Amino acid sequence: MTTRASIVATSAFRGPYAQTALVFQGGGAPGTYQAGVYQALAEAGCAPDWLSGISIGAINAAIIAENEPDMRLPRLRQFGKQSTSSFR
Repeated sequence: MTTRASIVATSAFRGPYAQTALVFQGGGAPGTYQAGVYQALAEAGCAPDWLSGISIGAINAAIIAENEPDMRLPRLRQFGKQSTSSFR
């Protein structure tokens, strides 16, 4: 649901740009930090128009793209726990 507050927050975040892109890099450790980066951006009102990534970043981008906004962080965290559980 789009609210006036979310429109204002998104406009303030984007500045002069019409669209925003979120690009995730690959690598094990950065992949685990990306959920926190996405959380901070979402809390700041950033709703990216484009998502891209390589390796683990591509998987995280796909999780964000395929889920409704309220389920993105829980799914990223779930994937993060599942993907690192074999290292414990």
